[in-house]
Amino acid sequence: MAREKDNVLTEDFLFELYYGCFQYDYVCSLVCEYMDKTYLPGRDFQSLQTYLCKYYKEHKSAPTLNIISQIVSMNKEVTALLNDIKDCAEGVEPDIILEQFEDYLRNVKFQKTFKEIGELYAQQDREKAFKLLGSFAKWQNEFSLRQNEFIDVVDTFESRFKRNRERHNQESKLKPITRFYIDGLDEMNGGRDLRTQLTCFLAPTGVGKSHAARWVGKCATQMDGLNVLHFQLEGSKDEVTDAYSASLVECSSFRYNTGTIKDKDFALMLDMVKAMSGTLKVRAYPKFANQVSTLDIKNGIQEYKKLFGYNPDVVIIDSMDLLTDASGRKWSENGERHRRIAVANDLKDLAGEENVWMVVTYQATIENKDFLNDESKVLTEYNCAEAKGLARPMTHLITLNQSDNEMKEDTMRLYVAKSRFFKKGDPIKIATDYEHEKFYDKERTMNIRLAG
Repeated sequence: MAREKDNVLTEDFLFELYYGCFQYDYVCSLVCEYMDKTYLPGRDFQSLQTYLCKYYKEHKSAPTLNIISQIVSMNKEVTALLNDIKDCAEGVEPDIILEQFEDYLRNVKFQKTFKEIGELYAQQDREKAFKLLGSFAKWQNEFSLRQNEFIDVVDTFESRFKRNRERHNQESKLKPITRFYIDGLDEMNGGRDLRTQLTCFLAPTGVGKSHAARWVGKCATQMDGLNVLHFQLEGSKDEVTDAYSASLVECSSFRYNTGTIKDKDFALMLDMVKAMSGTLKVRAYPKFANQVSTLDIKNGIQEYKKLFGYNPDVVIIDSMDLLTDASGRKWSENGERHRRIAVANDLKDLAGEENVWMVVTYQATIENKDFLNDESKVLTEYNCAEAKGLARPMTHLITLNQSDNEMKEDTMRLYVAKSRFFKKGDPIKIATDYEHEKFYDKERTMNIRLAG
């Protein structure tokens, strides 16, 4: 939201302000404390302020958009206003919101004060007018929602405590993300937090990088109750959603796609899906649409947050090589290297900004069948189109290695070609079961380990 400071007296700013109230407890507390209903332009905003203050007073926390929508459901005006907020607000950092909120308060109080001064002059009551003007001037000099460069520990004791509580509450609400859902990788990771990290699965065509991405999405939703947002940039929408659906109940995607599951079996599967505590949303882009950029991914995350009232925990992109960066620049063939690296940097930054685990897939650049069939060799960062330059922003680069013989056996070797926080180690032999949409067949994998 690019707005000038002198342009805060608009509905657009109020949309952002109240959207911020539903995202941040500290913003909500300040709006409840300082926003007088007379400072608002209409009954709909004034009613929303009343609902907001009442909820915050009772619960000492901000309502989500979904909660406030339920509370005001009988009030058509406020419901329509909330829909406008969902549609128009872009989502702004709390520090920027509060800076603009301060400017808003100064402007509306200025207008209100000088209107009252004019009325007092009209009544020939100059003494009260001067007194009111002096009171406003004093307030104008002393009032601030911003922190001074010289921090008064005593005066800011309460406000800093509220900020600390807000930060702690936001962090404690987040469920931990510590698993790749593949035992060998989880042993290497050792329970480290995967939020803000960028993980890439690199594989040649046909090995199963999309299966790997969906395995993470399925398990994060089903096993850990996380909110997963999957961006599909290749293949059809039905293809990925049907594959996900089949994976949730470990049935054949063909049977799900053709509707040939027996009613008795389907009833059990339905109960299994309904018992899930996490969420799984897919955003698919048309195959022949304009090229999708990392800015589209960022905007997609913002739209997701507005629509559902919560943040994604895991963001999956299949496949990263179909993205372009956020600069809007038209890259030449000679600049393709820089484009790919810019995309990886954008996604790493976005993972940090949104506090999510970013999981992507990428096509390996290798056509040497003899190399792939040599089970003593594995793909590394040098099999990326841009070698180390592309791998540098990534936290993990995990390669999928499969010979013709392993393909017949439904096995493969995973190799951690890069990890920022743990040692690479030897390749990990795993079994797969794509017939039932299982990238990782734990039972068969354990048997392979025991046999080895």
